[in-house]
Amino acid sequence: MNRWLIGLVVLAIAVILGCGGGGGGTAAGNIDVVGNVVLIETGSSPTPPATVRIGDVSALTDQIDGYFSLTVPAGSSQLTVTYTPTGGSPIVRTFSIPSSSSDVDLGDLYIGAEEVTVSGRLLDSTSAAPVAGGTVRIGGRFATSGADGRFSVTQVAFSSSTLSVFLGLQGTVERASYFTSFFNPPSGPTSGIVDVGTISMVPTGSTTPPPLPTNVSGSITNGGAGATVRVMDGTSIIRTGTADGLGAFKFWVPAGTYTVTATLGAQSGTTNLVVPNVNSLTSVQITLN
Repeated sequence: MNRWLIGLVVLAIAVILGCGGGGGGTAAGNIDVVGNVVLIETGSSPTPPATVRIGDVSALTDQIDGYFSLTVPAGSSQLTVTYTPTGGSPIVRTFSIPSSSSDVDLGDLYIGAEEVTVSGRLLDSTSAAPVAGGTVRIGGRFATSGADGRFSVTQVAFSSSTLSVFLGLQGTVERASYFTSFFNPPSGPTSGIVDVGTISMVPTGSTTPPPLPTNVSGSITNGGAGATVRVMDGTSIIRTGTADGLGAFKFWVPAGTYTVTATLGAQSGTTNLVVPNVNSLTSVQITLN
């Protein structure tokens, strides 16, 4: 009998220790929220680093790419970014966190001293009917289209001094039963509003493919890794980006005639670009001199 009782006691202790054991990983009820903070004025990470806070948990952004990672309770709904430029006033911006019981990647969160509203309308590409319930994202902000297909994404970072970074933002639209659509701001704001016009949503059952996420593919023939590439409409910068390690670059631009420039140190090159329509893939090559 004593041995039986001793066995029960040992078993109970083992169960208790087992319940309290275990380590590593994210604690139950917590999720990881990650992303990158980007300055709209420069298109790069904040210097000095920004502080990202969710509730009582905070972290500094990485100085190279603005990355951050926070472990917080599931259901956290807001994130605050505080950035104080050298010799300037603090910039404080609050972003919404999508409701999720698993880890969340917020992507690029753009911040700046100025903000605008990006508006437009979602229409079915086959019937021209309004598309309600589409999730529109740009610059780390998002909104949902209404019954009339219209949407307004508020508090999108903007810089009147470096318009090229803003014009290079790529927005996305997602909705069940539709292909993902992409868009870019066509210009700066009028009275604080940037109208992107009509965005066609292609049903997944349609025989017509959706527009390409990029429709210009280019390369720098003699190296060019890290070169700054700009698409110009006259003297206006329409798109700007950086060539990858192979000297390649990609953009989405509206149909039209443009000039593409590449600059790397003291070297530069220029070529003409004609985009006949937004659904065609156009290739260009640039040589640095």
